[in-house]
Amino acid sequence: MADYLFYTYFEDGNEYFVYKDLRFERSHTKEKDFPFLESLLRFTYLDIWPMEDLFKKMDRALLDFYREHDFDSQRAVMSTLEELAKKHIYFEFLRLDWQARFRLVDRYPDEDTHRILPHKQLRHIPSDLDTLQKQIMRLFQDVLDIDDGKKKPVQEKLQAYLDKEKRESLYAYQFKPISTAYERTRQGTFAEVLHPTSLSDLVEFSLRECVKREQRMRICSYCGKYFAIPRRNTAEFCNLTVDENGHTCREVGAVKRWAEKKNSDELFKEYRREYKKRFNWIKAGKISPGAFYAWSATAKGKRDECAEGKMSFAEFRKWLSES
Repeated sequence: MADYLFYTYFEDGNEYFVYKDLRFERSHTKEKDFPFLESLLRFTYLDIWPMEDLFKKMDRALLDFYREHDFDSQRAVMSTLEELAKKHIYFEFLRLDWQARFRLVDRYPDEDTHRILPHKQLRHIPSDLDTLQKQIMRLFQDVLDIDDGKKKPVQEKLQAYLDKEKRESLYAYQFKPISTAYERTRQGTFAEVLHPTSLSDLVEFSLRECVKREQRMRICSYCGKYFAIPRRNTAEFCNLTVDENGHTCREVGAVKRWAEKKNSDELFKEYRREYKKRFNWIKAGKISPGAFYAWSATAKGKRDECAEGKMSFAEFRKWLSES
């Protein structure tokens, strides 16, 4: 079934995916690169269940193909895989792999079609990926989260994470053997390269690299998703795209934080101005100390409500002018 090329590797802070349909000499070798861990993170947060109907559609088409070996059924599977390949790079591997499987059936029609094209393998992908996603998320939370408050070494936390599998079935991701090679990359250097045989190989390769690097993770202050911490462990926002214009959480979050700080500065400036004015009233005999401190306590509460978004700035200013 090796009439295609698909491999991945890590180099210089990026991850690379290289693939090509070898059956056509004129087809170009395609390469996609992402910041380190981005493909795994996008996979972890991929909403797989809305895609379940696509997998059911392929399952029905495969059952038809077993009976008829017709092109329409084959095309129904491959067009759906092409649609999935646009959603995530891991599905590009799945598309190429199943394309090669159909070609093998065409070349050897007397072979066991059920073995070459196992429909259950496709049908169970949503539930299998859902389990994988949950296991990956727990690994981030239990082992790599830089803000978890635990001052234990990563390896110690990893052991505790894996031990939970003994008490709770399917809790932890169980690392499995994969085959890698040390090869020359398209950049002209050498790196450990994975030629996957399954979707789980791609997950395994990235998770191994995470643990090997002891890559620390943090929840983005804007989107609430995990991201890989760069050298500066003060980073608060991830670099995943958040809108159709290509704006990232880091860009949008920075603007939001600046606006919040500006609003906060104006809020406290307004509060301090009124506080000082009323404090001076004590010296002028316009207000008693008791009345001032009672007002101060109420004003501080209103100020905090405004800072938390429970009251608008305009409402706070109106309250100050009328209190």
